[in-house]
Amino acid sequence: MPPSAGRALISPSSSCQICALSSISRRSFSTSQSLFSLPPESPKYIEVPRPLQSSYPLKHRVKGVLPVPRDIFHIRSDKEKASKEFLKAATKEPSITTVRHGPDAERIQWKQRMAGVRRRSLRQSVMELHKRKQEADRIRTAHSRRRQQEHENLVNRPEREDERLTNPSVSKSIREFLAGSLQTAPTTEQFREKRLRHEAREQAKEEKRRDALHTLYMQAKDFIVTEEQLDQAVEKAFGTEENPVGWTHSKRGLSPWEEGIPDTVQGMLSKIRNTTGSAGYILANQRLKKIAEELTGGKI
Repeated sequence: MPPSAGRALISPSSSCQICALSSISRRSFSTSQSLFSLPPESPKYIEVPRPLQSSYPLKHRVKGVLPVPRDIFHIRSDKEKASKEFLKAATKEPSITTVRHGPDAERIQWKQRMAGVRRRSLRQSVMELHKRKQEADRIRTAHSRRRQQEHENLVNRPEREDERLTNPSVSKSIREFLAGSLQTAPTTEQFREKRLRHEAREQAKEEKRRDALHTLYMQAKDFIVTEEQLDQAVEKAFGTEENPVGWTHSKRGLSPWEEGIPDTVQGMLSKIRNTTGSAGYILANQRLKKIAEELTGGKI
């Protein structure tokens, strides 16, 4: 085909070089396929072979929540809905006979036929729903009884030999309880023993309470209840500003460390063994006080 007259008149030098370059197909610098140009977060980043047809059925997504079906056989009258009396009262036959003459005779006959169809459909639907309800109740009751029977069988089944041999040792009371031979009601002797133990425990509590009350009464004479007694106790423990309490033999030391290091355990034990001197006198008084408290039955 010869070139057109317009293109022949235009010289090659006057043609646009940019247009000429754009007409040339550009080659990509990358030799990868277009599939690998996807980002890593794309599900198609790794090519996984897929079958031509899915091998699992797709689950239909049901949106929303289905309402709880109401019980249509709830008895609100003295007649059951599946009984003949209820169906007869709900689907009464018409009292008006068929109109065979007049301009509206055909329309009235059609309406009567439709009413008869509705009555038959209502009777049939009620009976079918009643049979379906009875079948569902039967299946539910059988399933419940089967589950209860399985539970009773599992509870009452005998212990396996491997479990009996590998069980840790248990006490006699627990074995009797598991075997069902544990005596729940106490006998007369057990009841008498329990009553005596309870009386002894209550008596011990009463004696402990009485001893604590007597100890409180004896120690109450040293309680500080007034400001004068508080001042006397402070002066006895710390002294006054003119005559503070000293810690040395001369009663002039202001620190207990001026007398030297405190007594060791060995030194205190030696003081207890040696009953001579002031240490023996203090120990003898403590022992006499304890003996008197035991004899009198209270604190001194």
